[in-house]
Amino acid sequence: MKRAITVLLTSLLLLLIQASPAYDLIRITLGAKPDLLLIFLAFISFKYGSFNGAIYGFLIGLIQDVVSNSTFGSYAIIFLNIGFFLGFFNSRLFIRQITAGIFITLIGYLIKIIGLFLVISIYSDLSNVAVLIRSELFIGLPLTVILSSPMFLIFDRVSNLLFEKNKIPVDDSTKNYEE
Repeated sequence: MKRAITVLLTSLLLLLIQASPAYDLIRITLGAKPDLLLIFLAFISFKYGSFNGAIYGFLIGLIQDVVSNSTFGSYAIIFLNIGFFLGFFNSRLFIRQITAGIFITLIGYLIKIIGLFLVISIYSDLSNVAVLIRSELFIGLPLTVILSSPMFLIFDRVSNLLFEKNKIPVDDSTKNYEE
């Protein structure tokens, strides 16, 4: 329960950062902005597995749906799939957090682009596909992947402080003594 509340509060904080006018300057200047919620979801899925990734992905997507002007439920379904698929790398990827952050975020962003492409092709005209490819694939993807490594390190440090502080220290003084 503590982890769920922490994830929701962190998601709301990241959403507020993404929706801020100062963060929109990045989009105005470059044409797209890094997706902080996707990086956070990639971290959660990688650290805690597919089940938690799917649940938190749905909740994060639902929060993003509430504040966005897209088709309601589209981000919830897209982020649910991202969380589910990225969770498979939980036990299959044994590399350091920096490299894992780049790889996992790259896969997650590509799933997001495919999902957005499907939503746009169903509910909108295909002229928006060129805008999607230009802004999301060529600008948003590199920005998000570059930002993923430091964000993964920050999230890892914070999660270790919050959730794994109850570890019992092991004392080596219980060796067998010969009599």
